[in-house]
Amino acid sequence: MRASLLLVGWLIGCGGSSSSDAPPNTTDATTDATDDGLTDTGGIVLDGEPDTGGKLGCSADLRSLVDATGKVVTTCPPDQGCSNGACVPACAAASDSRGNVGCDFRMATPLAYGTTLPPCFAVVLANTWPRPAKVTVERGGATYDVTKFGRIPINGKPAAEWAPIPEGGIPVDQVGVLFLSSDPASVFPENGVPMKCPVTPAIDASTMLEGSGKGVAFHVTSDTPVSAYDILPYGGARSHFPSAELLFPTTAWGENYVAIATPPGTHVPAGPLWAQVLATSADTEIKVLPSVDLPMSSVFSAAPKGATATFVLQAGEYLQWQLATGSNDVSGSIVLANKPVAVMTGNRFFRLQPSPAPGGESTHQQILPVRALSSEYVAAPYETRRKDLAPEEIPYRLVGAVDGTTLTFDPPIASAPTKLDRGEVADFKTKDAFRVTSQDPSHPFAAAQLMPTANVEGGTRPGATAPGTSPGVQQLLGDEEFVVMMPAGQFLSKYVFFTDPAYPTTNLAVTRVKTSSGFADVKLGCLGNLTGWKPVGTSGKYEVTTVDLVRAGVSVGSCTNGRHVAESAGPFGIVVWGLDTYSSYGYPAGGNAAALSTVTVEPKPK
Repeated sequence: MRASLLLVGWLIGCGGSSSSDAPPNTTDATTDATDDGLTDTGGIVLDGEPDTGGKLGCSADLRSLVDATGKVVTTCPPDQGCSNGACVPACAAASDSRGNVGCDFRMATPLAYGTTLPPCFAVVLANTWPRPAKVTVERGGATYDVTKFGRIPINGKPAAEWAPIPEGGIPVDQVGVLFLSSDPASVFPENGVPMKCPVTPAIDASTMLEGSGKGVAFHVTSDTPVSAYDILPYGGARSHFPSAELLFPTTAWGENYVAIATPPGTHVPAGPLWAQVLATSADTEIKVLPSVDLPMSSVFSAAPKGATATFVLQAGEYLQWQLATGSNDVSGSIVLANKPVAVMTGNRFFRLQPSPAPGGESTHQQILPVRALSSEYVAAPYETRRKDLAPEEIPYRLVGAVDGTTLTFDPPIASAPTKLDRGEVADFKTKDAFRVTSQDPSHPFAAAQLMPTANVEGGTRPGATAPGTSPGVQQLLGDEEFVVMMPAGQFLSKYVFFTDPAYPTTNLAVTRVKTSSGFADVKLGCLGNLTGWKPVGTSGKYEVTTVDLVRAGVSVGSCTNGRHVAESAGPFGIVVWGLDTYSSYGYPAGGNAAALSTVTVEPKPK
């Protein structure tokens, strides 16, 4: 994926999830699911009347206690937040919400394009709490001074001129960029653009683990809830292979996963493709049922396809597999651990086009645990790149979690699957927005949206400004991308995000959900209320729209690349897209990871 955005989401409500999500005793896949597939969102609901049982709920930003009508009853002190209708310590409130805001994050350095020395790895934090967020960074027992390598972005100035993060922490309503590591000699070989960090990073050397093995992750903690994502490499569109992922705090991790991953694509050979499993607690036992052969390393044995393998990790360690040339991806692999883990998947070189041509991407994504998957997704097409402005035919990928999952598409899609079994992967294409549902919350599944090559039919519309990687390469807009889709049940009511000024074209794909009062306006600070809404299918539950913020470096309205806030009285989802010549990123602006079902998928061969 081509991503160098700074984007972070905010929570929809206080969240009523249990503080423990230990899997129930099962033999294959439990079908004991929540009654409606939704978690308590503090009085904000997808449709129908709020049901708080006479109890107080939480405001969308976790800052206040609200009654059933959403009226603020009291606002918590700056060092506290709302959980289950009461003011509690701020980090505890964020933890209970099971959202993408938290105080404890771990991140493994992703793998990147193989012809370049390990480039700049950066983590972005956003603080919308009403007090500064004091941040600590550790790795392998060493602690690093955030004021030395952390920066507060200043719109219109290069990163080398940004102010250091103050001793007191990231200021209120500000974004902090942590430059964590890079090989000081990293250069993109096709155009000579430096890929090292613009300031001296915490570790002035590579932290990328090559091949398969065990690695050591970074540990970022804060005394105040923040949102986070990472970028590799930091440096904008001219790196031509950047990738980003929304990072969930350790409090939102799960024990059970069915992997969804970037496909091999059309380049021969593909990838290499890879996967990581990261632990946050000592003596974490991980059982894996792989859908492909996982290679051995110097510290662990191979895990053959279709046979359960067991691994043990300590806090901050991660397993990494770089798959053999010609291998398929890890989609459909099952992970079950005795303690929470994170799972990341990626492709070091992903090309998706009908015939050989320039282009290709690196990708990496942190995926949702099984309990946060849904039986319902809404697909919002991104803004077309075609010169004739006709809708693009967009690829999608679905992965089943439970045998006998039947799928219904609204509107119908001829090429789409009608059923999925456990671990089954289905790929299809459509030009339309759509809603896909299974028969009930006991049959969740994973979903992803892809962007194919810049070499679209008839050429691309204006928007790219960067020169090609070599003479004669056209300025074609965007390139391959892989985005994990957030279920509508995980949407938020407020997002804070920061788009990278290196990309001359930035736009949003937005989905809003009907509430008991109808469709609520979605307001973006630089544009006001969004317009152009179109219904999704015939259910009347969802509408989608797209909007440009910047096109070919020219502002739309008062928008520029930088920090943005979008909010609504109802839940909505955002995917932010940034594009340039053979370069694009796409990423959900945030979301909850609350339990939508109690299904557990056991890593046992069929």
